[in-house]
Amino acid sequence: MPKLILTLNTQLPQDSINMIATNLTSLTQTLLNKQPEVTRIHVNQNQSPCFVNASLVTESPAFDLAIYITKGTNTDAQKSEWLSATYHFLSNVLGENTPTQPNYISIIELDAASWGYNGLSQFTRNNPV
Repeated sequence: MPKLILTLNTQLPQDSINMIATNLTSLTQTLLNKQPEVTRIHVNQNQSPCFVNASLVTESPAFDLAIYITKGTNTDAQKSEWLSATYHFLSNVLGENTPTQPNYISIIELDAASWGYNGLSQFTRNNPV
């Protein structure tokens, strides 16, 4: 049950956004064993201004990606592989100048009792009475 939030400092065509959503869902399913039918992705575009070293980033794409997952459901190796594959995918989509900026990907692990969807925590979903 992951939730991903991608923030971009640029605007992309809708077909690119659709492709990003499809591929992030696939990477998350393949590398983190998450179910696509409960994977939610939000893409926030044109989120400016973006500064690096107190200078406005205007000439190259920059991104931040956060994924929320249930704590303890993935190994460090799985998370490392997902971080690398996701970074390379987004860098390829956004173009060759992307690596000139620091681009951040965060894995936020939440306790199963502290989050869920449709009114049930992950703990409750995984431990029915």
